[in-house]
Formats: sequence, C-alpha cells, structure tokens
Amino acid sequence: MGPTLAEDPRALPNILRNWQTLETASIENTTRIIEKSQNPLIKIVMEIIRRDSETHYKVQQALLDSLEVKAFSLTPEELAAVWDSIETHAELEQKTIDMATEALRNCRLLAQRQLLTYLIDDEKKHDRLLSQLEAFKHSLHPYA
Repeated sequence: MGPTLAEDPRALPNILRNWQTLETASIENTTRIIEKSQNPLIKIVMEIIRRDSETHYKVQQALLDSLEVKAFSLTPEELAAVWDSIETHAELEQKTIDMATEALRNCRLLAQRQLLTYLIDDEKKHDRLLSQLEAFKHSLHPYA
C-alpha cells in the first residue's frame, strides 16, 4: 500500500491529477456515446455525465491550484459584497426544489421520474453548496 496523505504531502496532488485523467477519459467516452446514439434519453444522460465530468475536472484543478499556486482565501468584505445576491439565489434554488418535487408527484412515467429525481438531487446539491458558504460566513462573522 502507498503512503498516506499524512506521510506524503504529494499524495493529494497526485491523486487529483490521476483523477483528472479519469475525468478526461469520461468526457471523451460520453462524447463518443452521444455521437453514436440517436436516443434522446441516452443522449441527455451522457450529456449530464459529460458536463459533470467537465465541472469535476475544473474543481480538481482549483484544488491543485490552491495547493500548489495560491491557497484559497475569502475575506469578510469579499463575501459581504455578494451576500445579498447569494441569499437571493438560495431562495431561487429552494423554489426550484419545490417545483421539481411537485413535478415528480405529478409524474407516473419511469424515465421522466428518473430525470426529475436527478434534477431534485442536483438542486439540493446547489442548496447544500450555498449552505456551506453560509457556514463559512458564520465562521468569519460568528455573530452574523
């Protein structure tokens, strides 16, 4: 077994680079599947996966950059400058979750239910990310 992260500070960057290689392969593979298929369900599922892989690659690169180029930083002033917009967006995300949940309740078709469930899960993920920003805000301003 290889060294753990605690033993080797290069482990995380190496893992992230290897992971990026897999994401690149996923992007290429899903693109080929999209080109081969005429089925709209297969195409949309592969497009979702491809875009997620593209985003994963970007996040992995941001992590690498934060480790090797410049660490993440966020000042209270930077957060305050956009906080009202973030709160507005959080309200929009909650509305989309409510709407998608209502759509799911009114849908009996399997493929459509699966895609609606995907959308709900993704909207909940967005809500969770915004909640993490709020937690970060509270760590900067414990009484905010």
